[in-house]
Amino acid sequence: MISVGFDFDHTLGIDNGLECKAVLALAADLGLHLDDDAVKPAIESLLHDFREGTTPLARSLPAFFAAHGLVNADGNIEVRWREHALALVDRLVEPLPGARELLRSLAERGIPVAVLTNGWSPLQEAKLAKIGYSGSILVSATIGRAKPDGRAFDLLARALNAPLAACWYIGDTPTVDVVGARDAGMHGVWFDWEGHPWPPGVSLPEARIERLPDFLELIPGSETAAENLR
Repeated sequence: MISVGFDFDHTLGIDNGLECKAVLALAADLGLHLDDDAVKPAIESLLHDFREGTTPLARSLPAFFAAHGLVNADGNIEVRWREHALALVDRLVEPLPGARELLRSLAERGIPVAVLTNGWSPLQEAKLAKIGYSGSILVSATIGRAKPDGRAFDLLARALNAPLAACWYIGDTPTVDVVGARDAGMHGVWFDWEGHPWPPGVSLPEARIERLPDFLELIPGSETAAENLR
C-alpha cells in the first residue's frame, strides 16, 4: 500500500497573492495610499524573509510602512496583518483543477493522504478547508521543520503511518518539494503545471505530471505505472 503527501500552494490550490494583498489591505487601514504595482516587489521581499524565518514581520512591516510615511506603527502590526490574511481566504483561495478529483479518487482507493506545507497556522489550515480538504495537515511553523528539511518529511511519513519508501510526495517546487522528498527517502513527483524549467544540474525527478489526476497512472499496479516512471 502506498501513501501520498501533498504540498498545498500551487499544488492543491492557489491563494492569488493573498499575503501580499493582506499587506496592502493593512496599509489602507493605516491610511497609506500605495501604488500596488510599485510596492509589490518590496512586499514580496519582506514576505520571503518572513517565510524563510530570517526577519519577523513585527520588524519588517513597521520598517516598510515607515518608508512610505507612516511612523510609530502600533505593536500589533503583525497580528493585524494575520487577521487580514485570514479574512481574505474565502475570497482568494481556490483549488487547482483536478485537486478535488484526485483527493476523492485516493480516498475511494483507501490510500492514506496528508499535506505537508511550509507556512503558518492557522492560515494553511484555512486554505485547505476552503478547498474541502479535512485530512491530516503538517504546517512548518507548527512542526518546527520546513521543507526541504528531511525531518519535515520524516514527520509526514509518521502522519501517514508508513515507511518513507512507501510514500509519494507531490509538489510544484523542484528543490523544496521534489528533491527534498527524494533526499528524505520518498518518491518525489513534480507537478509541472506552470511550465517552469527544471533547474540545471539537478537530477531529474522520478516522475512528472501536468495534471493532478495523472498521478493515478503512477500508482503501482495501474496499467501505465511502469511507462510513466523515469
